[in-house]
Amino acid sequence: LDDCHPGRGGVVVRALRPAMTTNAVPPTASVFCRELRHTFGRRRTSRACVHFRRGRHLGWERRSHVACCSESSWEVDETGGVVFTVNELVAVTFGELFHQGSPGSVCTDTRVVRPGQWFLALSGDTFDGDEFAHDALSAGCAGVVSCRPPPENWTAGWVRVEDTTHALQSLASIVRNKFKGVVVGITGSVGKTTVRELCALALGDETHSHVTKSNFNNHIGVPLTILKAPPDAKVWVLEMGMSAPGEIATLVSIARPTIRVVTNVAPAHLNGVRDVDGVAAAKAEMFANAVPGDVCVLNADDHRVMAMRIPTGCVCVSFGGVGSGADVMFETTQNAGDDDGEDEVFAPNEFRLRDKKNAETINVSLSQPGAHLAQCTACASAIAVVTGMPLTRAGARMESFTSPNGRSRVSRNAKFGITVLDDAYNASPKSVASAFATLRNAKDRGHRTVALLGDMLELGSASHGLHVETLTLCLDARFDVVGVAGEAFSAAATTLAATRPDAAVVVVATDAEALWENICVPATATGSVVLVKGSRGMGMERIVRRLVEE
Repeated sequence: LDDCHPGRGGVVVRALRPAMTTNAVPPTASVFCRELRHTFGRRRTSRACVHFRRGRHLGWERRSHVACCSESSWEVDETGGVVFTVNELVAVTFGELFHQGSPGSVCTDTRVVRPGQWFLALSGDTFDGDEFAHDALSAGCAGVVSCRPPPENWTAGWVRVEDTTHALQSLASIVRNKFKGVVVGITGSVGKTTVRELCALALGDETHSHVTKSNFNNHIGVPLTILKAPPDAKVWVLEMGMSAPGEIATLVSIARPTIRVVTNVAPAHLNGVRDVDGVAAAKAEMFANAVPGDVCVLNADDHRVMAMRIPTGCVCVSFGGVGSGADVMFETTQNAGDDDGEDEVFAPNEFRLRDKKNAETINVSLSQPGAHLAQCTACASAIAVVTGMPLTRAGARMESFTSPNGRSRVSRNAKFGITVLDDAYNASPKSVASAFATLRNAKDRGHRTVALLGDMLELGSASHGLHVETLTLCLDARFDVVGVAGEAFSAAATTLAATRPDAAVVVVATDAEALWENICVPATATGSVVLVKGSRGMGMERIVRRLVEE
């Protein structure tokens, strides 16, 4: 039952022996079995065999599917959340009803819960949602979904479940079962969010795309995203992250993408997977249970991605640089040294996209800098093309792309006369190297350059070596000022200072606040281009705020 879902071809459901526990059955399988019971009634059969045909509506002919799929059927409230009756909550989550409640959507945060919503009390190692049940009641909630029985004198609805996280995932899975459109699942070591945003632009308004917001890309965020899906959406674009093996598999089992994307494999989140090969194995979970007719989008420039096993019957579509032989290729047409746009800090970001299958070509010009954007745009174009969108239309739409906050976003401070390259949302060796390439673009055009770096976290035993390599790359670029925050980069600076004199002038600090105090004057010299980059836990965005707002 590990891969038991509606839409899986040739699924056989057997009666479970009484000795089997429900703990052995994943929530999505439970939802599937319940749907069979609803469809066929309580028939006394020892075996029910149901075949779901995945034919044209989800196969390669999905080129016309986006345009013609009918609206999915569920009700949403004023918050945009999918509405469940109390009976549905109990049935889907295998819960126990203590108190009746009115229909409503699900919310996991009492700070934003609205009257009429159900508060689902998530719990973890450092938090306990049940502690906020009375806050939800004060806010007018319809009821609470909890692992515990209700408090005395409770006056709203109450459903007790075995595990609230599994309950949330089961609710999302039942909504996915009802969705009739295309689901795009995107994972990769870097570039997930950028591809997600570019893909939403490429698909356009006519698809009513429902897209992951912010960083809702984990075992909680993906279900919450699904539970906000409007019924008129024709495409879902879901970002999926991981920090340990099995996490992508869980997200895929809930969302069941029909277009599955791996952007790349690089050192990131090594604590949970040990090494890059472990990262590749975890990312390959995106493709592992794909079914015939699903589309798998691969990076032709990444040998680890290309080595991933693709199940028989799936359609493979690739993207990559010129000469890669990919289905969608990109070729840079503007070099850093070109004279066009000398009044700009960065050279124009221009490249050519080519759809080999349909013999289409388009020149794309982005207002945002970043050497990585050409590859991300090619990836998003590959996704758009397999949904039936012409490359020329998708490419033209992506020219309006603006980088999200914290991801290579450019801001200018007129008071200081500086340009800030805000890449502070997260960091890994590959993404930092890409940021250096962007900053070198400004240096090559004659600008004073400053690199402010925070530690790259979750790199496990490889951390010191990767920080030394990254700082070496930074020093080799000969930026005018370099400052680092955190134990890992500080140790790397000490190691390098023994062999190269330029490492001795790196400004070293324990954290972002201390780095700002030590480097605020040289970093804000008129005409500077300042890169700020670091892992989320380093809080480098505090430096960005000072550079932009002060």
